[in-house]
Amino acid sequence: MKSSEVIRTAWHLTNSTKGLLWFGVIPAFFSTLVGIGYIAYQFFAFEISPFFGAKHFDFTKIESLALNFAGNHHGLSILIIVIAAIIGILYFLLPPFCEGGIIGLVSAIWKKKEEVRPGDGMAIGAQNFLKMFEFKLAIGAFSFIEFLTIFSMTVRKLGFTPWLLTLLGFLFVASFIMSFLFIYTPNFIVLEKRNLIHSFGGSAKLVVSNLRKTFLMWLLILLISIRVVINVVLVFLIPLLVAFVANFFVSTIALTIGIILAAFVGFLVILLAAYLAGILHVFTVTAWTLTFLELDHNRAEKLLEK
Repeated sequence: MKSSEVIRTAWHLTNSTKGLLWFGVIPAFFSTLVGIGYIAYQFFAFEISPFFGAKHFDFTKIESLALNFAGNHHGLSILIIVIAAIIGILYFLLPPFCEGGIIGLVSAIWKKKEEVRPGDGMAIGAQNFLKMFEFKLAIGAFSFIEFLTIFSMTVRKLGFTPWLLTLLGFLFVASFIMSFLFIYTPNFIVLEKRNLIHSFGGSAKLVVSNLRKTFLMWLLILLISIRVVINVVLVFLIPLLVAFVANFFVSTIALTIGIILAAFVGFLVILLAAYLAGILHVFTVTAWTLTFLELDHNRAEKLLEK
C-alpha cells in the first residue's frame, strides 16, 4: 500500500471498527486530567521562579493551607487523595494496555479474521501489558513531556542562554531520532512476541532498511504533534474557561449555581479534549501498525524467495 492508502485505511478502521475508539479515548481522558495538573504546576513554578523576578517564596504557606483544609474537611481530603491516586494509577497503566489492544485488533482485521470484538483487544492488551509497560517507561525518556520538563526546569534556573538553547536543541533532535527509530517497537512486542531489547533492535533495523517508506509516513509524526498541541491548547483553555464561567455566574447568579455550571462546562471541555486526543492516538497507532504489517509481509516474502 502507498502511504496515502495506509492513512485512508487507518482512518476508516478508526471510525468503523466497533469499540476501537474506546482504547484511545479512555486513556486520553486520564492523560488530559493529569495534563491539567502538569500545566498548572509549570505555570505556578514559573510564576515563583527567578525567571519572572521572584526572589523567594514561602512554601510553608501552602503547607499550612493544605493542613488546615485537611483538618477541617477529613472526609473530603481522603476522597481527594483516593481520586488522585486512582487517576494517577490509571494514567500509568491504561496506555500500554490499550495500545497493545489496538495493535492486536488492527492486526486481526488486516489478516481478515471473521469476527473481531473489543474483548479480543482487551485480552491481547493484558497478555502484552508488562512488556508494553516496560516500553512506555523506557521510551518516556525521549517523550515530549520529558523534554518539556527538562526545558522548563532549566530555563527557570538558568534563563535563556545561547549554549543552553544549543544543548536543548541537540537533546530535542536526539530525542526525536530515538523515538523515530523505535516507532515499530510496540508492533514487535505485540505481534512477534519479542522481548524489549530485541524489539528495539528490530524496530531500528526495520526503519533503516525501509527508510523511504517510513519517511513517507512522516505525516503521522505530524499528526502526533498536532495531538500534543491540541492537548496543550485545550489544557490551557480549560482553567480559563472554567474561571470565566464561574466569574460570570458568580457575579450575576448565586455562588452555588455558578460553581456547578462552571464545573459542568469544564467537564465537557475535558471530554472533548479526550475525544479528540483519543481519535488521533488510535489513528496513528493503527496507521503505524498497518505499515509494520505491510513491511513485515514484504520481508517474509523476500526471505521465502531466498
